[in-house]
Amino acid sequence: MMNMGIAFNTNKVKKEEAPKTWNDLLDPKWKGQIVMTDPGTAGTTKYAVGALMVSKDYGPAYFEKLKANGTELQSGTTASHNQIAAGAYKVGMCLDYVTNNLKAKGSTIDFVYLDKDIVSIFSPVALVKGAKNEKNGKLLIDFILSKEGQEVLVANNLLSVRKDVKQKGESADTIAKRAMNVDLQALAAGSKDMLKKFDEIFKKK
Repeated sequence: MMNMGIAFNTNKVKKEEAPKTWNDLLDPKWKGQIVMTDPGTAGTTKYAVGALMVSKDYGPAYFEKLKANGTELQSGTTASHNQIAAGAYKVGMCLDYVTNNLKAKGSTIDFVYLDKDIVSIFSPVALVKGAKNEKNGKLLIDFILSKEGQEVLVANNLLSVRKDVKQKGESADTIAKRAMNVDLQALAAGSKDMLKKFDEIFKKK
């Protein structure tokens, strides 16, 4: 389980002053200090942008306001997080595990699990039909889903949905209570239109 929320530079923003909701990013005090990944270059951001786009509480109007508040785009997830850690931007739309991996290495970055509408992204695992090593593939999937396998993921700052695996921070259950209810059918159906609309808003050529 991965989560899209807000990261901030700890040298420039106090934790208690960091945005706690998506709408907090629209505050003029963050103008020109916001960064996010281009959804055309990262699947997780594409999912998050799509989830917000199809939501009646946000929609395209939210991204128009975000753009008007000086939000800048980076090509690639890592670049966005690194820019915040380096102090080029104060805040941004970011992933929890990428932020926490940088934080663990000593970078001046931290993550906020939003008060509401956290965009939670679940990672599926599958076996390709007709795979040559189907038996080994099944063994790998069994390991990934096992307690030991999930502990490896948690050690790398991902969240496990297993009840018997100890998390580093917030549990999947507490995060799920604040997660956005995403209309997956609408998100999938409107994927291409969403990217087109996003590009129009951010005036990409």
